[in-house]
Amino acid sequence: MANNYAKIYTVTSISHLIPTKLNYAHWKKLFTTHCSGFDVLKFIQGTSTSEESATTEWLKADAVVTTWIYNTISEPLLERLLNSDASTSHAAWVFLEKLFQDNKLSKTMELTAELRGLNIGDQSIEEYFRKIDRIATHLRTVDDNDLVMYVVHGLNDKYPHASHIILLQ
Repeated sequence: MANNYAKIYTVTSISHLIPTKLNYAHWKKLFTTHCSGFDVLKFIQGTSTSEESATTEWLKADAVVTTWIYNTISEPLLERLLNSDASTSHAAWVFLEKLFQDNKLSKTMELTAELRGLNIGDQSIEEYFRKIDRIATHLRTVDDNDLVMYVVHGLNDKYPHASHIILLQ
């Protein structure tokens, strides 16, 4: 019987492909894309059949996918995951997903407050807009009109003409 997962054993670490400094949404997208490429997405999704998941081949492959998860998360997350009862890649995946969903509201509130209080200060206008774009990208729920108001509010007296032009457009 041929090993259906033989190609995953050629990859010992994927940490160079998925940096730990990413936010959860980006990490999740890169990780699922990687798993899809190696045809092991069902491991983290928990869609393997019970007969399949009882085989030695599946257990070994699942250990590799679980190791990929361990190698691509931050040390504090790894410590929390290792202290949990997650013993399969799917259980680890669900643990991380739940952890980040639980933190989503507080993170959204934190980013919204940061966006509202953002001021250009000594930054260049390019740096200021880049920072606003980064925060808005993480939030994904900011209305365009609200975003314009945050931008204009933070420009203050340093760029009064830019504020006026933005509001007119």
